[in-house]
Amino acid sequence: MTGSERVMVFGAGGFLGGQICAQLGDRGIEHRGMTRSTGDPHRRFDLATGHCYALDALLAMYKPTVIVNAAAATHGDAVALTRGNVVAVDALLSAMQRTANNARLVQLGSAAEYGGAPHGTSQDEQSELKPGAAYGFTKLAGSELVLRARRNGADAVVMRSFNISGPGSPGSTLLGRVVRQVGETDTLQMGSLEAWRDYVDVRDVADAVLAVALTEEKPPPVLNVGSGQAALARDVVNRLIELSGTGAKVVEGVVHAGHAGSPADAVPWQQADTGLIEKTVGWKAKVSLDQSLVDTWGAHAASEPQEANA
Repeated sequence: MTGSERVMVFGAGGFLGGQICAQLGDRGIEHRGMTRSTGDPHRRFDLATGHCYALDALLAMYKPTVIVNAAAATHGDAVALTRGNVVAVDALLSAMQRTANNARLVQLGSAAEYGGAPHGTSQDEQSELKPGAAYGFTKLAGSELVLRARRNGADAVVMRSFNISGPGSPGSTLLGRVVRQVGETDTLQMGSLEAWRDYVDVRDVADAVLAVALTEEKPPPVLNVGSGQAALARDVVNRLIELSGTGAKVVEGVVHAGHAGSPADAVPWQQADTGLIEKTVGWKAKVSLDQSLVDTWGAHAASEPQEANA
């Protein structure tokens, strides 16, 4: 860090983007949040649909030294996923080439780009790329655009995060679906819970993003962000139900509407190898999965309206 960083965060109104902005604020680092769906304290701009001249003007006026793209489409049809994960990335890269070609780009990719791996193994940055569903394919396409720009001289890095957990988990995630259903029904409708996934807390992911964004050295082209330990989705769901104290039951096999992720039968196992990011910037996940689940339920419970005393 030089003390003169100006960080622009796209997707600032989202789960991860909001946490990135919060940590930038806590550290006193100048930043500007951009979001396509909410207003204050951020500015509104949709990378997929916004005019290129408007984006050029935003970058030229703010003069960012780092741009973090945490914006993404996580559900919807093929058109929505392509616009949010491919068209948006192309628009940002084009604008950076015109008006911010000295800025570092940190693109938030996804473990969905890897697809599955043999049970018990870890996936490093050289693992085969074989997405199991539309979301993974479109995230991979966006990452490939960024990596092409890097080969052409851009200071750009793709950070492939594994399954992000933690307080405020959105409804597009397994944890978010659980906390929203618990308390509203005594029977939770879930897809197959046979999948093993590497869950990493959103606070740890944001910390990793800042470490990579602000390092003085040029980072490797791709870095994994995960806990390094896979967990069975069924165990994760049962632990959240235990924390809720509701005793809710689970019915498996009901895929929620708009689901764009990889089902258990297509991608039964994922586990991150995080050796490269630990070697590059000294980052390692600190929040345990159980603590992340405790905090996830605690944040949800605190946000629910309390019944008045009788």
